[in-house]
Amino acid sequence: MDMLPTSFQFLSGLGDALEEKFFSEWFWLPENITWKDFENIPGEGIYIPQPKDILYCIPVAVVIFCARIFFERFIAYPFGVYMNISTKTYSCPDNSQLEQIYLKTPRPASAQVQNIAKQTDLSTRQIERWFRKRRNKDRPTVMSKFTETAWRLFYYFSILIYGIVVLWDKPWFTNPRRCWMDNFPRQHVTGGIFWYYMIELGFYLCLIFSQFRDVKRKDFWEHFTHHLATIFLMLFSWFCNVVRVGSLILCLHDVVDWTLEGAKLNRYMNKTFLCDILFAMFTVGWFITRLIIYPYYIIYSTSIESAEILGYAHSIALFNALLCTLQVLHVIWFGIIAKAAYKAVVVGEVERDIRSCSEESDVSVDEGKGSHQHKNGNSNGIQHN
Repeated sequence: MDMLPTSFQFLSGLGDALEEKFFSEWFWLPENITWKDFENIPGEGIYIPQPKDILYCIPVAVVIFCARIFFERFIAYPFGVYMNISTKTYSCPDNSQLEQIYLKTPRPASAQVQNIAKQTDLSTRQIERWFRKRRNKDRPTVMSKFTETAWRLFYYFSILIYGIVVLWDKPWFTNPRRCWMDNFPRQHVTGGIFWYYMIELGFYLCLIFSQFRDVKRKDFWEHFTHHLATIFLMLFSWFCNVVRVGSLILCLHDVVDWTLEGAKLNRYMNKTFLCDILFAMFTVGWFITRLIIYPYYIIYSTSIESAEILGYAHSIALFNALLCTLQVLHVIWFGIIAKAAYKAVVVGEVERDIRSCSEESDVSVDEGKGSHQHKNGNSNGIQHN
């Protein structure tokens, strides 16, 4: 019995030691700044972000997920029906033996197809045709991709407008240097910016899970890495009250995302002219915001100006490393965008969906190559995958 209190004391002491190490001011904060500077003082009239605030993003994520379901079913779907978006699904004859192989290898190599033919009474052509139909059966319908794209367009455009409204009159909106001034870290977070953060954090939290049920893309893990890095950056900026620069990064990333979704949506509706306009806006906007403003203004401010004003902090170095991770993804994706633009404008070929030229479009030759293309259109660098 005497050992029980001793065990609790040991665990309590261990927990305190881990907390002290993890929240070390030496790592997280610049010189001459302590965690006491992050405490809210009654009557002072400013609000400093607190770690417990992050819990708000959980119900926000649930609300966003429910809003998405409602929007896709009762707004986007009826609109898709009105615009004659295809709801066609593909069928495949049952074959338990081939099904077991398909679950392990959806795209068997030629040698494997020949081995399968020896084990069954089917020809290699019949086997290839069955696998092609089976893959088509797993493909999402054009309507499901249309509703998903419509939701993303609605969210990205709405959050962009909201972000501009809450940041428009802030001095750091046009001068990132102000992010580190004005008595840092005791910088007031307004209600508008508070909910801007919670909504964005809830959205990315929702994406982490919904990405597994959405239309699959070849750059799945790039997107997954992007979402994780974004969430970690938001958590870091909230805990250390670098919310000013965090809000700039969020708004900057929202500027062009809606144009991509708008281009894809118009492609599904066969609105080629609008698709081309939005595609051009997306390409130019991506280059300006992600390859010029982001590195030369945002990363410069977080790495150079913050050190000039506040001094060096190990956590800021980690913060910059994550920002550079996002920049690497920006460059990779812009390479895909530039390739799509080149093929569309110069070569005249069709590239798949930009940043995700990925969702499988293995339409069976036997289904007819021309009908699917004719129904939904194909002319520029965006394909409805």
